[in-house]
Amino acid sequence: MGYVFRLEDAHRMERWAAHEPGRTVLRLERNMLRRLWAPVGPQRVLDVGCGTGMTLQWLSREGHLVTGVEPSWELVRYAQRNLPERIAVHHGFAEDLPFSDNEFDTVTLITTLEFVENPRAALAEACRVARQHVLIGTLNKWSLTGCYRRLEFLWKTSLYRHAAFQSVFSLKRMLEEVLYGEPACRWRTCLLFPLWLTPHMDMVEDHPLFQYQPFGHFLAMRVDLRPLHRPVQEPLMERVVGAGAPGTPRSCWRLRRPSGRPTPMGMPPWKAAPTPSPPGRRDLIKTSALGSLEERACPQ
Repeated sequence: MGYVFRLEDAHRMERWAAHEPGRTVLRLERNMLRRLWAPVGPQRVLDVGCGTGMTLQWLSREGHLVTGVEPSWELVRYAQRNLPERIAVHHGFAEDLPFSDNEFDTVTLITTLEFVENPRAALAEACRVARQHVLIGTLNKWSLTGCYRRLEFLWKTSLYRHAAFQSVFSLKRMLEEVLYGEPACRWRTCLLFPLWLTPHMDMVEDHPLFQYQPFGHFLAMRVDLRPLHRPVQEPLMERVVGAGAPGTPRSCWRLRRPSGRPTPMGMPPWKAAPTPSPPGRRDLIKTSALGSLEERACPQ
């Protein structure tokens, strides 16, 4: 389960984001996420670890149909009271999402992986629930600010003493284990300079070319999901090679059983001269929609 935020923790983060440098930092992070994600149109989005709903409100203003899930009952009740009715917030954990497979177009994990107990399980659940993309926003352990965040709890109270920071390569390594292969992903980072300099360096930090480096404090990654099994609907309009005469409906193309006669060198089996079928012979019919072979009696 990891560290569960309290309401005072969430209010402290909101107050920081309402003033400088937090206001500029939040704007830069969202600009980079929007540019990296680049959705074609409105999507069904699940925000994991939504807190009081700051990210939910931003995504809703962008035109998406959003849902949030949060492990703290205190924050769930607060969000349900203060967010519009069109934004649904549920209680649940990142490692065990209470949703069915492919229920959302995109799943977002914005400053969530740092505080979960099992980041790999959280990524696996996000990939299960998402249909197209998983959008990750996390704090980079290779940044100068990340090093400071990991040490500041030595002299003051800090939330980041409970955080496990990630990097580009640690995220890719976990995704390889979850997706059983090299992930199709794109990443960017921002906030390379100390945060107190951000209001003066915002134009540099917001430039896309400046974000092609792995040392920024905020790391964003978009994972493109590829289905392991092709849906039944996709092959309907695809070309089936090597069967049927021109003009024959695809669902009626027949593949005859081999007759034992040799096929001329270089000629495909379906172009060889057909052998007349004896009465009662059964043919194999290939159904293009399902890609399976069925046996049916030939019409006499």
